[in-house]
Amino acid sequence: MSIAPWFEAAAEFERDLLERNAPLAELHREVQASGAARLKSAAALRAPSPWRGITSASGMRQAIMEAEVYALLKDYAARVSASIDSADGARWAAFVDEGLTRSRRGLLVDEVRSSAAGALQLRDAWGFRPAVPNRAFIDCGCGYAESGVIGKGLCIECGELVVRRWSAEELRLLAMVPEYRGRVEEILVDTEARQQKQIGVRSETPFADVASKRARGGRALRRLRRSGRRLLVSTEGDLPSERWTQLARLTSRALQTSLPLEGRRADKRGLGAAGLAALALKGDRDILG
Repeated sequence: MSIAPWFEAAAEFERDLLERNAPLAELHREVQASGAARLKSAAALRAPSPWRGITSASGMRQAIMEAEVYALLKDYAARVSASIDSADGARWAAFVDEGLTRSRRGLLVDEVRSSAAGALQLRDAWGFRPAVPNRAFIDCGCGYAESGVIGKGLCIECGELVVRRWSAEELRLLAMVPEYRGRVEEILVDTEARQQKQIGVRSETPFADVASKRARGGRALRRLRRSGRRLLVSTEGDLPSERWTQLARLTSRALQTSLPLEGRRADKRGLGAAGLAALALKGDRDILG
């Protein structure tokens, strides 16, 4: 396997641990196989126009796959927690932390560091290797992409990336509740059409006028969230997920004109809120020309 050089020490530790820990190795093989099947299903998910925002179709497909990898690594960590002793867990975490520091890829933190020993081998086996050394991941101006720590706010590039990840996680969750997804998609498609129509109207307050169309969609999502609770039953328990909520909070720290409000309103709107944030990005760009 070709683990990126920053994580080679952690990867070597994982290989050694899997060789001497038979129960862990067995679970690791099971997760690798089941994960490959889940990723195959994730590859078939489509991203309707509202969720794409300013992201290309291929970019959204990649983001959806990354969202599934994150979920798989979280599931793996929960399954193997009893099979890894505290000393091995701490040593692996130290290796990964060193690799994250050396790689300056803070955005990998939530995919790797929140998992457990064996995560790098799984990620590599599924074809999700970290970017090559010394190549800029994104043109980050806030430091979040490198450190995983937010300063005064997310720069434009990081704000767009977070919304893309949030939208992908939302689509992953909605795939588990198809009836609810259908209703959410109807609301967002209608909102997108209203937003585009408003953008074509000359106005002295274009951002506020366009935001009012998204607010209308947000109210519809709130009503659906109250009336459709029975539809939000999935194998992962309560929806939205913890990651969805975390990404919504990150969005509220973005510097773009319309994003912070969309992030702050997410809890009341529930699933569909990420799609509105993606529409906010598209609306801002279209207004600015």
